[in-house]
Amino acid sequence: MGFYLFVFCALCVGATYVTSVTEIKIGTLLISEHHAPYTMERVGPALDVAFDEINSNILNESYKLVQVKVAYDNICNARYATGVASKLYYEEKIVALIGPACSYALDGVARLAGFWNIPIVTGLGDGGMFKNKTDYPTLTRFSYCQCRMRKVFGSVFKQFNWTDIVVIYDVNDGHTDILGNTLKEGLQKGGIFPFMIPYYGKENNNFSSILQEASVHARIIVLIVPGESLRQFLLAAFGLGYTTGDYVFFDVELFSFPGQYWGNHDWRRGDDKDTEAKTAFESLLRVSWQEPSGMGWMNFSCNVKDIALSKYNYSFGDEKVNFFVGSFHDAAVRLGLAINETLSTGGNLSDGYTITRLMWTKTLPGVTGPVIIDNNGDRDTDFAILDMDPIDGNFKVVANYWGANPGYNAVDHRSYHWPGRDTPPPNTPRCGFTGTNPVCKSPDTSEKFIWTIISVFVFIITCLIVGFFVYRRYKWEQDLTNMAWRVQYEDIRFKLLDGVSSRTSMARISDTFCADVVHESSVTLGIYKGRTVAVQKVDKEKIVLTRDVLLELKQVRDLHHENLSSFIGACIEPGHNYVLTEYCNKGSLQDVLGNDTLKLDMMFRLSMLRDIAMGMAFIHKSDLKIHGFLNSSNCLVDGKFVLKITEFGLPTFFRDKRYSQSKENMEMLLWVAPEVLRQAPFMQSTQKSDVYSFGIIMEEMILRSIPFDTYRALLDVQDIVDKVKDDCAPYFRPKVSESQAPKGYIELMKKCWSEIPDERPTYDGIAKQLKELQGDKNISLVEALVLRLEEYASNLENLVAERTTQLIAEKKKSETLLYQILPKPVADQLKQGKSVVPETYDCVTIYFSDIVGFTALSSESSPMEIVNFLNDLYVMFDSVVDYYDAYKVETIGDAYMVVSGLPIRNGEQHAVEISRMSLALLDGIKSFTIRHRPQDMLKLRIGIHSGPCASGVVGLKMPRYCLFGDTVNTTSRMESTGEALKIHISEKTKSILDRMGNFITEYRGSIAMKGKGEQTTYWLVGEKSF
Repeated sequence: MGFYLFVFCALCVGATYVTSVTEIKIGTLLISEHHAPYTMERVGPALDVAFDEINSNILNESYKLVQVKVAYDNICNARYATGVASKLYYEEKIVALIGPACSYALDGVARLAGFWNIPIVTGLGDGGMFKNKTDYPTLTRFSYCQCRMRKVFGSVFKQFNWTDIVVIYDVNDGHTDILGNTLKEGLQKGGIFPFMIPYYGKENNNFSSILQEASVHARIIVLIVPGESLRQFLLAAFGLGYTTGDYVFFDVELFSFPGQYWGNHDWRRGDDKDTEAKTAFESLLRVSWQEPSGMGWMNFSCNVKDIALSKYNYSFGDEKVNFFVGSFHDAAVRLGLAINETLSTGGNLSDGYTITRLMWTKTLPGVTGPVIIDNNGDRDTDFAILDMDPIDGNFKVVANYWGANPGYNAVDHRSYHWPGRDTPPPNTPRCGFTGTNPVCKSPDTSEKFIWTIISVFVFIITCLIVGFFVYRRYKWEQDLTNMAWRVQYEDIRFKLLDGVSSRTSMARISDTFCADVVHESSVTLGIYKGRTVAVQKVDKEKIVLTRDVLLELKQVRDLHHENLSSFIGACIEPGHNYVLTEYCNKGSLQDVLGNDTLKLDMMFRLSMLRDIAMGMAFIHKSDLKIHGFLNSSNCLVDGKFVLKITEFGLPTFFRDKRYSQSKENMEMLLWVAPEVLRQAPFMQSTQKSDVYSFGIIMEEMILRSIPFDTYRALLDVQDIVDKVKDDCAPYFRPKVSESQAPKGYIELMKKCWSEIPDERPTYDGIAKQLKELQGDKNISLVEALVLRLEEYASNLENLVAERTTQLIAEKKKSETLLYQILPKPVADQLKQGKSVVPETYDCVTIYFSDIVGFTALSSESSPMEIVNFLNDLYVMFDSVVDYYDAYKVETIGDAYMVVSGLPIRNGEQHAVEISRMSLALLDGIKSFTIRHRPQDMLKLRIGIHSGPCASGVVGLKMPRYCLFGDTVNTTSRMESTGEALKIHISEKTKSILDRMGNFITEYRGSIAMKGKGEQTTYWLVGEKSF
């Protein structure tokens, strides 16, 4: 026993030795529950991801980095931060620090880290003082240094030869105060000496006076102010007339972040100043970071959001994972690499100075892009210069400043918008900043004469030029106010057609594809001035004809292209608001795709797609710029099979309907791009979102189905829209097999619905690729039209032949069914359009039977068992009846009725036919098995009687061939007074059988029958054999 105990202890010790892991503690110091973008709730999940990567992929299994997290409430409390850092160092024995982010808090902690000789990394710490690594020898910054800002601004100023600069900054805001002072010192080092105007934002809101002070020193003004103050400054500039082209304003918004941290830098507030603000912001250039992109960043963002919700109880909602969060992740990973390199080379973890230098002068990939740390421990970050697009009011990148290759780099095919001019404003106005430049003073008399002559000449030329443009403007204004487009309601004659959906209308006329269809639920057909038009109702009680509305109408009136539906006019009357457009009698693309009888080969489909691409390319080059709501229901097909796009422009008329997220309109959102869906409820389409819609139409075209059809069995429309809107990979898109279309088609479709809008092609590029897929054939419009019509005619010939074959087959089915319901002679009369006249017969033989004990059997069986039982029984009966000249009249429950001798008379043979049939049924019943009660024998009771009767067809719905007369009642009495497994016949039937011979009967005797008295009856026993 002692030996085994010894072995067990030895194994335990050995196991402990093998799995021993050395933990290396890293302190994490962040703020919590604050509006800043670098709280523990935001950054903590990123650090968790980083530490998992380090422990799984970087360190060997003998070591493990362990976080010791501390979160504190006050954002920049330097005293508290240094105290917590000391506690981490002395009590937790940490070997490195991550954080804090705020410069004021980082100052003291980084000095202590240098004294303790431990590495410290941060994802922010943008203060200029940290560049002095004598005071902060172990600090590495992975976000950016504000000192880089002077190089960014300097590169722009150098590009446009601007040397006189004013910097206005708010000293009450910590971020703007530090950046303002940093710019002052940094620009001076670059040879630019800005005039600095500090102001106290909490006390001074006289923005106009501050701008007036700046105007006497420069025309280039840098606004280092919070977001709310930025809009107020630019509105003040608008009021002073500083936004007409002589001034250029700059601001800094590293990235968009909701909340108060650096405020809302957008011009939109939804108030009555938005129009002025948008105009003022056209004079603004913005310095920002290059926003991280690519699949790596998107997957990282989704991972951070999931961990934040599950582990930190924090939901990002619509907030994006910001650059600071990624910088902290990259800082932790780089620190892990340095520690691993130190351990691998036998270095000392207590030598923070050496570990820190292992992170410097290196370029490694990170989630925020290439992480370039210079020889001073600061990251060379990429910046972008943005200018506002005056059309959509969004800022777009026009130039870049790359950290790895410093300098101004213009973006191809992007240009600045200079308000009121075509070139950037000069550094100094001609008359100087105060208008006192001598060149603007009055010249002497001789010079005055020369200048007078020149002025008169220039004046005349100017008048001619101005007159030309005034005339053009006058003609344009005349065209704008021309009301030729206006339609009176009484001039519209509506066609009496159901306003049904395109798919419903198509289903109703699927047998005649040539017929006209109504292509959308809100579209009705009408006649206007003798022309058939599409009339679309506008869901607005009243439309006011403002200048903006007139501009919208002019834009659509001026659009003329073979692949665009022509605008006819509009009716604007209270309660009667309609838009009239060209009518296309083949319906929408949905109708064409939904008609399974129409054969569409790949060339035909590519041709229609190319029509869409060319129409959309024309829209994108026009004043409209975008369609905004492209889908297969507003792509119409005319009588020549030319595809035309409709429902473009007129946002005042249709915007509420197009972007409504009501249950009725949810289906329409399946064509909307994910980046637009995420803007709900204020969705703003772009040219790239139009391309996404085209990609969805390509899926419809190749599958001939509704969008996302392969998911419809499991997901409703709302679920599909939510999944498309989700910005986490893998991205939700339609499922199309590689075998269902050519490779080039699939590749183009996937490019069109790419998650990154800039990766989507233009419509010109789409049209070119579709042409290549068609074989790059250069055919004229007429030739293309002839080819389409030839294919359509061929398809119609096949359709007619197919329909003829189907008609013949259906006719045969109908005849077969009719012959099963009615006797053939009667059915033939009905087919010939004749009425069936009731007819009397001198003598027929009628058969009645039922099942003895059926009521008891029913009570002991389930309904389905009874149904199955009767079906089996009557199938057997029917197969026997078919062998004889007899007609089954009906079955009621367990009762079965057959007649012979009508409607075709057969002399007295009817008694023989019914008798032989009865003997066969009785013989068959003895071998019949009840499925659910195989041990029970079925007991059939049969009654037969011969005599006169009448017949006729009764009813229109489910018509029945019925027999009338006393013979029917007597036969029923014969059956009910009979016995199980016997055939009870009347004396009349017996006499006929005796004349016919061969049948064996047995006298039963005289029995009492209800309503008949005493009747002599017999048993039919069999038939003699020869």
